[in-house]
Amino acid sequence: MKIALYYFSGTGNTERIADTIARELEELNVEIDTFNITSYKERQQNYDLAHYNAFIFGFPIYAWRAPRVVREWLKSLNGKGKRCATFFTYGGVTFGAAHYNTKEILEGSNFILIASSEFPGKHTFNLAGWDFLENRPDKGDFDIAKKFARKILKRFQEKEISRIDIEDPMISKQIFEKFEKREKSLPKPSRSGKECSMCRTCEEVCPSSAMNADTGEADNDKCLRCLRCMINCPDNVLEIADMSKIIEFILNANNLTKHELERRKSKIYC
Repeated sequence: MKIALYYFSGTGNTERIADTIARELEELNVEIDTFNITSYKERQQNYDLAHYNAFIFGFPIYAWRAPRVVREWLKSLNGKGKRCATFFTYGGVTFGAAHYNTKEILEGSNFILIASSEFPGKHTFNLAGWDFLENRPDKGDFDIAKKFARKILKRFQEKEISRIDIEDPMISKQIFEKFEKREKSLPKPSRSGKECSMCRTCEEVCPSSAMNADTGEADNDKCLRCLRCMINCPDNVLEIADMSKIIEFILNANNLTKHELERRKSKIYC
């Protein structure tokens, strides 16, 4: 069996889970090719899916769903009735409608979703003053990722195809639009006039072609607030406004306490 694993990872959480899954499958003598589709140019490639028997897709959760650039990319694929599995990383607040929404997109692209999973990880906005799940994913999460790899391999190999049943969260289109509008109102990364070596790394790694290295500013509408440009800037001149003052608001809005947040567990659905 030959499997392709495609993942998007802004700050590294999803990449670490993807690497764990890939290594576990390799230990099980599975031929697996891994593709990092985070950068804009990587998603412009013409991936030949015909060579693979099954697929794994891994994404972070932004505004309750997979990143919008990923959703667009998935719609451009044709799964030709082949099986796939998904996994998501999130900052512990909520996984929203990511499982169900991505399942709908994949089925619309002629894939058959047989399993999904979720993994808590250090929140992206910890780079903006938050302190959510600083030490995640941890060994326990990686152990669940290995278990997930074994489970999906078994499901991929079964003669009978069994689709995963994910409950519809019944979230309206208007709610999604509200969250995406809120996302665009958040601070975005900026060089704030600081000098840099003009290596243009920020432009190269930006998933949405939002960053302009010449101005040191990201396009507000295109920017995903993934902060990949910040963690990859060799000059460390990119920054984002402090958002620590809204921590309590975020927790209260989601009926969470810090203790409950830290107790988030990785889960498998199949």
